Amino acid sequence: MTTAVKFLVFGFVLFFSLCITVNDKPVFTHIYNVISPATKGTQRGVEKLFSASYREAEKFTKKLFVNSVPKVKDSVKSGLSSPQRSKGMPQETIEREDKEQLDELIKSHN
Repeated sequence: MTTAVKFLVFGFVLFFSLCITVNDKPVFTHIYNVISPATKGTQRGVEKLFSASYREAEKFTKKLFVNSVPKVKDSVKSGLSSPQRSKGMPQETIEREDKEQLDELIKSHN
């Protein structure tokens, strides 16, 4: 709590000291006139850095999405595909004894 109060008091003191007028201008204006060339140069440099980073990121994402779509349509050759199953009777026959054993097994689990 005391740290917050200290920062609040420091902020008010700094604000009021920058608002004091010297030669009909606030102190802030005098400080700004001295520092502004350096801050403008720094701002231009940072803007160039961010725009270059943005362009590189944009190129990378376009390349990523272009490479994610296959250029050749994937298709299955009919000679290489699996054989079609017939929907008729099963291909193997079940003996009567085996069927009875299966029925007994099903009845015993119910």
